[in-house]
Amino acid sequence: MQEEIHPWNWYVPVGAETVIIGTFPPLRRNWSFNFFYPNKNNYFWKLMARIAGRSLLYFSDEEAVEERKELLNHLKLGVSDMGQIIRRMSDSSLDQQLEIVAYMDLFKLLTENPSVKKIIFTSSSGKSSAIRWFKNYLSLHQIPFKIPKGQRPLRVPVIINGKLFEIVVLYSTSPRAGAAVSLNDLTELFRQEIQ
Repeated sequence: MQEEIHPWNWYVPVGAETVIIGTFPPLRRNWSFNFFYPNKNNYFWKLMARIAGRSLLYFSDEEAVEERKELLNHLKLGVSDMGQIIRRMSDSSLDQQLEIVAYMDLFKLLTENPSVKKIIFTSSSGKSSAIRWFKNYLSLHQIPFKIPKGQRPLRVPVIINGKLFEIVVLYSTSPRAGAAVSLNDLTELFRQEIQ
């Protein structure tokens, strides 16, 4: 098992009130560009473009990265992952094949971006989900947190460094999770949370 270090840490536009947090980027061979959600099969950027009322024009190289950063700037939306360093247990991009070595410094992300009030997680099933890693990260800092159950969107408040944050759990934007909800419904769920 080889350790991988997160290539981008986070991207949070000035004034962003919401940050979407995943687990960790897929295998490098599955990247179409060098930025978050680089797998062309993932619905994330299609959803964000729909919500922004824009069309995606670029799907590879630096033009795709700049287009996606501009989309995040327009939506005032940040992105990050929970894993700073991980080990892959197999030659797979599946979350369940990831083992956390070091967490992303979310406290630093939140301190550097005081406008953030809401954190959205895109996965909640299994021990290698973004929300479970978040729970484990908080427990390392003696912050109690219970993962909400029920129908999504799931909501729970948490206080971090004296500030109240709204935690929201939605569905994954991975096509593998697509059976749970249609693309149109997924778009509307994300739209309601980030606009």
